[in-house]
Amino acid sequence: NSAINELKRERQLLNNKIAIEDAKIRKLPKAQQKLFDIERQYALSEKTYNVFLAKRGEADIIKSASVSDIVIIDSAKDTGATPIDLKLSSRYLFAIIGGILPPLLLAFLLTFFDNKIHNPRVLENLSNIPLLGVVGKNSLENNMVVHLKPKSTLAEGFRSIRSSLQYFYKKHNLEGSKTVMVTSSVSGEGKTFCSINIATVFAMSGKKTVLVGLDLRKPKIFGDFDIKNDIGVVNYLIGQKDFKEVVQKTKVPNLDVITSGPIPPNPSELLMNDKMEGLMSYLKQSYDYIVLDTPPIGLVADALELTEYADATIYVVRQDYTKKGMLNLINNKYSKGEIANLSFVYNGYNQKGKYGYGYGYGYGYGYGYGNYGNGYNEDENKKSGWLEKIKNVFK
Repeated sequence: NSAINELKRERQLLNNKIAIEDAKIRKLPKAQQKLFDIERQYALSEKTYNVFLAKRGEADIIKSASVSDIVIIDSAKDTGATPIDLKLSSRYLFAIIGGILPPLLLAFLLTFFDNKIHNPRVLENLSNIPLLGVVGKNSLENNMVVHLKPKSTLAEGFRSIRSSLQYFYKKHNLEGSKTVMVTSSVSGEGKTFCSINIATVFAMSGKKTVLVGLDLRKPKIFGDFDIKNDIGVVNYLIGQKDFKEVVQKTKVPNLDVITSGPIPPNPSELLMNDKMEGLMSYLKQSYDYIVLDTPPIGLVADALELTEYADATIYVVRQDYTKKGMLNLINNKYSKGEIANLSFVYNGYNQKGKYGYGYGYGYGYGYGYGNYGNGYNEDENKKSGWLEKIKNVFK
């Protein structure tokens, strides 16, 4: 305790001395206080400067002791040449040209070599055949969009086609049963899709309708109606079944379907025999509207043999799929009068607000016509090339 008390007493004396010195400092003028601070900074800077001077001296000594191994043989001479000085604006100009010109050139080449139909206005410029209607893209896996979504915009497109057909029949004074044939250039343009939905809109209007699958080479319509293709037109044409046995009911009121049946070895010959005329006579006696789903007219002659039974013929063209050159055949036959009462239906339109309805349709299968035709022969998996991928990017 004595030692502790002694230490406390000494600490108190030191604090008193510090307080006295602080009081003295506080009594000094402010200028003198700043002087003390400056002197301290100066002393520190002086020490640092002396250190750097010593380092520089050491570096000079080392430099003097080193001998350079560079020998100048001949000094540079002025030959009178002027330096090339590119202005910055020129460089910017070259950069802009180099950045814009290649994409523009690529876009021009893609447009120049693109021979597909991309809007209905192009179709009207390529042919004198009237445009009956425009339909859009089906977002469903099933092709029966009119039956499954009767209030959709796509269904309204088919109702518009129905109205146009009825006006056409009335204009030509057609009474009784009416027949419409649906065909196209190649496979994948939506021929079967349009056939199913045109037949559906007629049936939904209360008219007794039948959809006949006359594509004997590659039948399709039975899958969408969930019916079998065991018995159909082929069985009737070869005499195996009668008319009532080949007709099948569907879930759509007033709509019957006659599928094509087994694939025959001679489809063209079957469609040309007298049995076909008898079948059409039965159909006209039993139904108000007859929709014929036929093969592509650009690939086989089957559809041409059936034009005599059709009051109206619909030729389906699909956006971004049908090539412009494919219309040459149908334009030639139409100008010669080989096919009468012919109209276009533009399928797969997907640009809203320009022409018709804003839905499109994406469904396809193959027959045989260059890259399009794999259905009547052997199916092949079509692989898109690098040019097609670049074109899809620009679209």
